[in-house]
Amino acid sequence: MFLRLLLVAGAVIAALVALFIPSSPQREPYVQGRNKTALFITNIQHGLSNVHVATASALLEGYPDIEVHFASFPKLREKLARVSAFAQAKTPAAKDIVFHELRGQPFAEAMQLLGATQESTISPPGIAGIDQFTNNMQDWVSPWGVEEHMVLYDEISALIEEVDPAVVVLEVLLRPALDSTRDKNRLHAIISPNTLLDSFRGDQPYGSMFWKYPAWSSGFDFPVPWRNMLENIYLNFRFIYAVMLTPNLSAKKAELRTRGLKDPINFLKMHRPDVPWITMNTEGASIPVDVVPTNVTCAGPILLSVAPASEQDPELAGWVSQGPTVLINLGSGFEYSINYVRPMVGALVDVLTKTDIQVLWKFKKLGEYSDDELAPLKPFLENGRLRLSNWLPIDVLSLLETGDIVASVHHGGSNCFHEAVSAGVPHVILPLWVDLYNFAALSETAGIGVWGCRDTSPDWTADGISSAIIKVVDGGNASISLREKAKSLGDKVRAGEKGRDISAREIAKLAYVK
Repeated sequence: MFLRLLLVAGAVIAALVALFIPSSPQREPYVQGRNKTALFITNIQHGLSNVHVATASALLEGYPDIEVHFASFPKLREKLARVSAFAQAKTPAAKDIVFHELRGQPFAEAMQLLGATQESTISPPGIAGIDQFTNNMQDWVSPWGVEEHMVLYDEISALIEEVDPAVVVLEVLLRPALDSTRDKNRLHAIISPNTLLDSFRGDQPYGSMFWKYPAWSSGFDFPVPWRNMLENIYLNFRFIYAVMLTPNLSAKKAELRTRGLKDPINFLKMHRPDVPWITMNTEGASIPVDVVPTNVTCAGPILLSVAPASEQDPELAGWVSQGPTVLINLGSGFEYSINYVRPMVGALVDVLTKTDIQVLWKFKKLGEYSDDELAPLKPFLENGRLRLSNWLPIDVLSLLETGDIVASVHHGGSNCFHEAVSAGVPHVILPLWVDLYNFAALSETAGIGVWGCRDTSPDWTADGISSAIIKVVDGGNASISLREKAKSLGDKVRAGEKGRDISAREIAKLAYVK
């Protein structure tokens, strides 16, 4: 009886949500520009843009007759030049990516002006962190003020006119680009690093987003356990309110409409049935959904394929090959405050004392504290079993593909998760905010990873980190199972077509004007 009531309630709730979302208007056919031309427009953050860079690279290699343009902020220029050179080494007919520098305000800078910091982003899962999450959500949807939004909107509009591409390729968090492209009615596609559930939770039937699928930031298992059902419903309601009804976002939308924008910052209507949407959803490494919306392509991991590790940095690749190595890499932007460095140091002392592995730790300091905090690690630095680096001279995927990495310790970002999945390497996930908790739970459900410090997240303890790493590397029954399942899944992913090639093929279809 209780289940039936939940099903009915979920269906009613879903219907009520639909009332707030206007149906898609009848549209004229999209405008296509010059034949064999694609324009990518993205933010610079690796977690947002890597899928686009990987797709652009595959376009250069597989479709050298297509002219690839890429608009972003200055820091991405060097990376795209490297991608062009690598693609040309594989496909001599490949051309350079044409880079267009956006002079408007980058996403991170806009966030900082709103007072966002790493510490303000970190939040616990579930109800304990929902207030912070929903407050942050208003900024994440679109952090630019009206004037800054208009600067980028106008700049991108002019660029589209100048390049006149057959297709514009977008991401979900550069909202001025999405608004500009749609207001100009240009043919476009969206590539997302997220999974189907992340993007299309609300499309699932019978209101199952409330009672079956774990809410964003919940970290609940799938399907949602009975004990978490009411909390899951509450979390979903709070999320809907955050993106639809909050005064700050509503006022910004209203002002942008007065400036001539037709449907600005419509977060809940980003997907259109007539617009291709490409996702990294991967069978065996994603929560299965009941409904896949029209025009959505599940490409699996969309990853940048570059030179082997031995070519990128022979010395570091040689060190990694000396023995089983744990890679600790909490994404491109994470920096270690004193509250995070202390438990990590304690954990590494424990792991390096109890096992014979070696550790490569991407470490970047946040705040002022003494280097003495790292003193307990000195013996392991001196004997060569531990390396610290504030950046990795070898791309993470290339490191994982060496076969020498026995565990990938990361924060649960989609790119980090899918890199390890593709390489068949088990995970130790230390999530810090929002969707990271769901990837951590997913790794355990799939049997390919461990959620470290699950009981204390987002705070860490030395014991929580060390026990998670040791569980993966100690050779016991749990370790063997994790490694075998991760390897089996990785073998299956690599046996199929590469996600970046699937993504590039979908974009190429649109770049050829019919």
